[in-house]
Amino acid sequence: MLTGARRGFTLVELALAMVLALLVGGVIHRLLFQGQRLARTQAERMALHDNVRVAAQVVAGELGGIGYDEITAEASVALGYPAAIRSDLLSLEPGAVVYLAGRGGGHVCGVVPGPAPEIVVLESSWESPRAPRDTDSLVVFAESDPATGADDAWIHLGVVSASPRSCPGGGAGLAVRVALPAPLNPAALARITPGAPVRLAEVMQMRYYQSGGKSWFGMRSVSTGEAITPVAGPLADSSPGVRGLTLTYRDAADAPTADPTAVRSVELTLLGVTDQPVHGRDLRRPLVDTFALTSRVALRNALRP
Repeated sequence: MLTGARRGFTLVELALAMVLALLVGGVIHRLLFQGQRLARTQAERMALHDNVRVAAQVVAGELGGIGYDEITAEASVALGYPAAIRSDLLSLEPGAVVYLAGRGGGHVCGVVPGPAPEIVVLESSWESPRAPRDTDSLVVFAESDPATGADDAWIHLGVVSASPRSCPGGGAGLAVRVALPAPLNPAALARITPGAPVRLAEVMQMRYYQSGGKSWFGMRSVSTGEAITPVAGPLADSSPGVRGLTLTYRDAADAPTADPTAVRSVELTLLGVTDQPVHGRDLRRPLVDTFALTSRVALRNALRP
């Protein structure tokens, strides 16, 4: 006797199909989860490396332009300044540095003496991302006796204002009205000759600080009194054995020094951490990843040790 065609599935078959579907779904879910975790981890590590490298580049760009100069005994007599070695590094700490940062420069085309003296800079030689501010300093090279360099020196002047003015010999110029610091002899302005180099500078600070429960590398203008601005981070939290930012100041013999006038290079060590925890071998204990970078910057007019 013929029987009808079989229809549907048995309960055992349905149960087996559901088990297989769950197994396949579980494998797919695990692969997707692992792929997502791997992508997030790679993104965190890329951001970590970029942050640390950006911070190192900023430090190199800022400190690579600073230097030191000497007021010799001969220059002291000519200018009224006390004989000394002056450094653009103003304050040294393991996690912070205050320095005189260059913000432009050019060449002098004339000097206007008097109660409100002005240094006129040739406009075509002037290179600066911004106009001079009354919180800046103007650093000008003074030539005393052209036959010798023993009495030459850099004069540090305060900026009062700046405005367009023609150079004495013709051509567009920028007149910077300056204030003479004591004990500089006003007659020293006569030693600034046409063609003398001039630099615009402001006092800056770079430092390690904490904000929002994390540690950062930031900068601020001390001259204008602005608040700290984050440049890179987060960094490792500071502890007796670990510091997110460490600055080591070295002299001409490559020995650590705390004397700003003796510094000839600055060694920078950065220890960055990922912004979010990334999983290690134990998925139950997610940890932050770290990236360390060490570099050294020689001062502008110092020989490398």
